[in-house]
Amino acid sequence: MAQSFDSSDSSGLSTPESRGARLWRQAVRDGDWLTWDRIGFACACTAISLVAVVFYFVSISELIVSSKGIFVADYLSFWFSGKQVLLGSPELAYDFDAFARLQTEFSGSDTVFAFFYPPTYQLALPPFSALSYHFAFLMFIALTTAMLWLALKLAMRNSIWAFCLLLLPANIFNAMSGQNSALVAALFGLFLVFLSRNKPVAAGIALGLMTIKPQLGALIPLALIAGGYWRTFFAASATTVLLAALALVLLGPDVWVAFWQQIPVASATLEGGAVDWDKMASVYSALRLFGISHEVGLLVQVTIALGALLSVCFTWRRTTCMAARASVLTAGCLLTTPFCLSYDLTLLTVPLAFLIAHGIREGFLPYEKISLAMVVLLSAPATPLAPSLGVPIGPVLPLLILTLGLYRTRGCEPNRTHLPVGEARA
Repeated sequence: MAQSFDSSDSSGLSTPESRGARLWRQAVRDGDWLTWDRIGFACACTAISLVAVVFYFVSISELIVSSKGIFVADYLSFWFSGKQVLLGSPELAYDFDAFARLQTEFSGSDTVFAFFYPPTYQLALPPFSALSYHFAFLMFIALTTAMLWLALKLAMRNSIWAFCLLLLPANIFNAMSGQNSALVAALFGLFLVFLSRNKPVAAGIALGLMTIKPQLGALIPLALIAGGYWRTFFAASATTVLLAALALVLLGPDVWVAFWQQIPVASATLEGGAVDWDKMASVYSALRLFGISHEVGLLVQVTIALGALLSVCFTWRRTTCMAARASVLTAGCLLTTPFCLSYDLTLLTVPLAFLIAHGIREGFLPYEKISLAMVVLLSAPATPLAPSLGVPIGPVLPLLILTLGLYRTRGCEPNRTHLPVGEARA
């Protein structure tokens, strides 16, 4: 039809679309330049560049390789925490001074990493800690990245597209840091995939396993309640309780006492800026980077969190469209926590997968393709480039995804189980 290409003047007569309007529509509104061959070429170039960057940092750069030849990264704390489990003293991971000494003696570096995770996460670490450090590092990243690829593949029903999303800079930064955000994103993705395929118990189990990083799932229980997913809610609760009980039995009560005693230390670490603000991706850290006080930063963070909470409840009650739900929930969880680091933006691969897959099946909304491209492109300066730029781009990305999710809600099938009687019958 010519309607989308033409406009009308005041007399009601059809006039040709201007060149500028056509260019805007094709380049920005519809994103016609984002073709699959161009995306594939960009992914191939990105993969080659990343291999070169990783080779440089691992083989040449002396910034992250200690005098003893140890690759100093976040994974060091995971490996030593698992070691303490094998040695029968898991609570030592929560004694920062003693834990730091172990890392320094091993690596020969003054750079040390705290362990702020619950004891349930320690249950997964001993198999890797039984291996040599560097081999364990590689196996951990390979396994967790493979899990994320599987979750994205199930969400998109296409293995190539899933691989392209693995190239998101946040995920590469996560891999180079030896962090667990790919694991958390994989569990988040599996939770949503199982939910979309009417497997509520499996979704609850995946969600329960995700409690190894509880700050990234704060809004999920409210989403389940708003959507009426009670079986998933109870399955997740049971999984969480069973994991905690298993950690209590296998690791002993002392490790839980040590964990709870360390929580104020974690809070002080955030407030005191022990982690550089430009390495974080939360609203709170962005404000602190601009010199805003702790109190004002928290106030704004809480305000944003309340907005995210309302958005999640509205979306999960209003529609059954998983693309909209996944986007609003994932972004809302990232916007809610003040302790969100750059590599945690790996979670954005999950809503990207659902939005892209939905757009391919049902058609992209106006400005949706260009917005998705912006999220991918801006995720690069939101990771290791942020310190040099001095601009907190991190919080912008979940805000964009949240907006896309709410935008997508308008064109999705409503959740008729929660509509008023008259509207549900319409």
